Amino acid sequence: MKIFVVGANGQVGRLLVETLLDNDYQVTGGYRDPAQQAPEAGSQAFAAVHFDLTAPVAELAAALAGHDAVIFAAGSQGKALLSVDLDGAVKTQLAAEQAGVTRFIQLSSLNAESRANWPASLHDYYIAKFYADEWLKTRTQLDYVIVQPAALTNDEATGMITIEPAGTATITRQDVASVLARAVESDCHRETIKLANGAVPIAQVL
Repeated sequence: MKIFVVGANGQVGRLLVETLLDNDYQVTGGYRDPAQQAPEAGSQAFAAVHFDLTAPVAELAAALAGHDAVIFAAGSQGKALLSVDLDGAVKTQLAAEQAGVTRFIQLSSLNAESRANWPASLHDYYIAKFYADEWLKTRTQLDYVIVQPAALTNDEATGMITIEPAGTATITRQDVASVLARAVESDCHRETIKLANGAVPIAQVL
């Protein structure tokens, strides 16, 4: 199976590429500047390509053509919420449909659909996630999984999660990467998964 990772240079994206390769997928990483951002090719199963979320949809579609699934893990770290986190996600969804890629995994944020739960300090970020998720759910026919993790940490992976976490919760970036990778061939279809670290092995959930 050939998977395109959008945002392959991000903190989760880098871990995701490694996780997919470790599980014998063929992976294409999308980078704004592959020459500067992409790792040295250590596997024939990996390719790095230019992928600019501000480019026209047709250009993005050409890059996605021939893939079996797209995982959107891009983020601007608050620097370009409208053009990257929101419109970049929507354009990638449109591009996937144009390219005939039906399986779409989107990294979001816990409770993005619930304004009452948006942290004040991340209000604009959650607006972007809300509308990117809503477009995917209501304006596309993609076979999607939206992954909504709790607050991310750089702790060591536990391999253990909980679904529908309540209260303050966290999850490691590596565990999120593992969930995103497993979501591709999971039995989840047009679903949203809310998660944090917990007591259930990832393999039992996905």
